[in-house]
Amino acid sequence: MKIAFNAKKTLLAAALFCSALALSFPLDFGGSIANFTRVKGNNFSNLKLDQVNDLLAWIKVPLNKDGSSYFAAQALYEFEHDAFVEKTYNRVDINLAKYVGAWNVAGSPLTLSAGRFFYTDLSGLVMKQNCDGVNVSVEFPRVVVSAYAGFTGLLNSGTVKILNHKNDPYEYKTDKVYQVCERYVVASVGASVPNLFSTQTLSGQFLAAVKTSGKAFNRLYATLDMTGPIYKTIYYDASSTLGLQSFDGGSFEATNLTRAEVKWFAPFKDLTVGAGAVYASGGKDGKNAFTGFTKIDSCFSMKEPQYTSLFKAYASASIKPLPFLLARSGAGLVFNFAKDSGGFQGFEWNVGADYQIVSDACVGASFQQYIDKDDSDASKVQISLNASLSF
Repeated sequence: MKIAFNAKKTLLAAALFCSALALSFPLDFGGSIANFTRVKGNNFSNLKLDQVNDLLAWIKVPLNKDGSSYFAAQALYEFEHDAFVEKTYNRVDINLAKYVGAWNVAGSPLTLSAGRFFYTDLSGLVMKQNCDGVNVSVEFPRVVVSAYAGFTGLLNSGTVKILNHKNDPYEYKTDKVYQVCERYVVASVGASVPNLFSTQTLSGQFLAAVKTSGKAFNRLYATLDMTGPIYKTIYYDASSTLGLQSFDGGSFEATNLTRAEVKWFAPFKDLTVGAGAVYASGGKDGKNAFTGFTKIDSCFSMKEPQYTSLFKAYASASIKPLPFLLARSGAGLVFNFAKDSGGFQGFEWNVGADYQIVSDACVGASFQQYIDKDDSDASKVQISLNASLSF
């Protein structure tokens, strides 16, 4: 397989590069294994096994004495058997391979990242995935400016999910360990003004995703975000995104995604309590329906609905009753504008806990449920057990 062969060559080149650098700077490397055993179904009577096992290997090479510049890489093998859909997956990926450089230019810190690394947009709900690209950030006295450019055509569609137009679906072949994603060029520019007033931070970002193969599906996003403290340990984060999208040469359609969240960080047991809401435009006619770039499920439904034509309100809480134990819970209400009534769609809730046995070993368990008001096939129940060990 040509792509797998190229991936092997990339890993070999990275290993040789790191070996040479290790003569001058200390080399850090390691790995981890993770197990996710889940049973899931539409209800308690049809639960079936979904078994996932991950094997990760990583390496980091400092390129200067203080470690501000470095090279890092990580490789992944993942096995999954999903008895609910009766499919088995084998996935291989290089999910990190980046160079980071840091300099001081005319008194302003400049950071450059180049390669394959995780990138998220300002809202956190439009683009949230690995991508091959370059990111530059410069910190001026009153403003932080950043720019990013990336390409998706070499990513593994088994580990990165990109949203395509409903009239031009992308076929993911489950028997392949590495299948390249659709080709998009993604670019963004942004600026953030910390402490604009009363310790509030105002940020803005423009992001464009242009499809370079097949039918054009081009998307533009302009986001404004405001965050800061409300009172002492109570903080908020609110953003609104104007989306413009065009399919197959058609006219651009305006859409909107707006989100707001409030969190209280209590001074005991690391207690955190939060609540928020998300609005994504669109109606039952399908017009002005917001479409993100990365596939991000809006709720725990078996049908994996995206952030489009909906309103969601949610609450969450987490606490550390013991230094090595984290307990968490959450709940949400989903309203669907695509329905004739435009009303209530479903309710979800979850509870879980993670136990840190030692610094390199962790186990956890969780329960999640989504109950759909009208569609029993969309309802979902899942019980999960997980464990991870780093070495």
